[in-house]
Amino acid sequence: MSSIRRVLVGYGSESGNARALALRLGTFPALTAHAPQVLPFNDIDVAGLGAGDVLLAVSSSFGDGEPPANAERFADALRQHPALRGLRYAVFGLGDTGYPRFCGFTKALDALLGEKEAQPLLQRVDADAGYEGFFAKWAPVLGEVLNGVPDAGRDLHLQVSAYNADDAFVAPIIERRRLSLSDPAAWEVQLDLRGSGMHWRAGDTLHVVPQNDPALLQALADWYGDPAAVELLRHRELRQLGKGLLRDLARMSGSEMLKDLLKSSQRTALEAYLHGADLLDVLSDHATPDSVPLAALLERLSPCLPRAYSIASSGGDSVSLCIREVRYLRNGRERVGTATSGLVHGGVTAKVYCRSNPGFHLASDSAAPLLMVGTGTGIAPLMGLVEELVSAGTPREVHLVFGEKHRAQDFLYQPQLQAWQERGWITRLHTAFSRDGSEKYYVQHALAEQAGSVVDLIERGAHLYLCGNKRHLDGALQQTINQLGAAAFGQADTWGLLREQGRLHCELY
Repeated sequence: MSSIRRVLVGYGSESGNARALALRLGTFPALTAHAPQVLPFNDIDVAGLGAGDVLLAVSSSFGDGEPPANAERFADALRQHPALRGLRYAVFGLGDTGYPRFCGFTKALDALLGEKEAQPLLQRVDADAGYEGFFAKWAPVLGEVLNGVPDAGRDLHLQVSAYNADDAFVAPIIERRRLSLSDPAAWEVQLDLRGSGMHWRAGDTLHVVPQNDPALLQALADWYGDPAAVELLRHRELRQLGKGLLRDLARMSGSEMLKDLLKSSQRTALEAYLHGADLLDVLSDHATPDSVPLAALLERLSPCLPRAYSIASSGGDSVSLCIREVRYLRNGRERVGTATSGLVHGGVTAKVYCRSNPGFHLASDSAAPLLMVGTGTGIAPLMGLVEELVSAGTPREVHLVFGEKHRAQDFLYQPQLQAWQERGWITRLHTAFSRDGSEKYYVQHALAEQAGSVVDLIERGAHLYLCGNKRHLDGALQQTINQLGAAAFGQADTWGLLREQGRLHCELY
């Protein structure tokens, strides 16, 4: 590699994440010999760039792919500059896959630098909210390249594919495994993500774009007396019914009963009515095909909403989910889950995309103990977090509490959890099976029985990971943690303190 005259770390940043990464890069040990200058893009003189210069571009994108404010003048000057022969560069982009033009500015910057005949040192990075993992891989390789190993990054591909509900990846379902003996059953479902370009880690979520139940579509077509309704409604949301839609249905149908349910004072009654209900229930109870014509209904229905599941594994070419089968009778009709039906029974593929969930990633402080609490299929992301520790070969102090109904029927992942405990990956494993004794016994009771241990963990900086049903967990665990904190060290709102300190990680549904 030819000699380096100077290294410039340019950044474009709106929220501060790109700026923070640029500053870290500026102090990276492998770069210190080059005395890098860290500057916002707008402070870089484009006309002064040339042979011997290295530009390390770290930037987010603003809005739908535009440059951040502190990069706008730089981008304009770069477009107007004739050529930058001899300039070498690397681009690290931060973006949000929820936007149509994911990493739009840094992709355009990479292309523009190429047009100006600058030479890339590494392939462009397109990172989402999980950018820390990419940065940890990219920075050392960049250091090798700058220090005389030009081929070090030849095989480094760090680009998140921006899938979404309208452009999801079709993943083959490669394995299904029933985890519980009781009904409704819990299942582990494994999907093949090879070739997707997705990057994810334990704690992230997999979104499934579901297909509506054919029986429900046919029943709606029968109610309307119109066979065309099957195709017209196939990709519309038929289960998660928002208040806006319900208000429209109440107005169109003239149903006083539905109007009454929508009053703020009837919130509990409305929730009870909608629990397990679908669009056909509401139409049958409160409307007629004449009062709510199919064409008018179609104008008001949203596209079928993706269902989000916590990932129950830590990486590789496949992803595992832990899901509860949905199947029940209501008003004489059998109901099945919009997404779970295909995942558990019959489907050979699923349309999916990943979303990073940094708030549920492993705490970066390797010395901090981990207190994990999961109930039912809420064990899913906790399995992924422990698996990540095992895969990395980095043991930590892990205390895991699992809650379900019956040990003999519902101890999800029992062999794996016990094997991890035997091998030291789980320090302590506690269980709470609520229906095995004469009195109900939940995870909050297990924590209260281990009060001394829990208080010690909190005092030593433990991070609390909580996943499960919000209705069952949130208030009960918050009360238990606050009671333990108040008794041990006079902190009445220990829960709030953990949240303020970034030590409380919740995935509640």
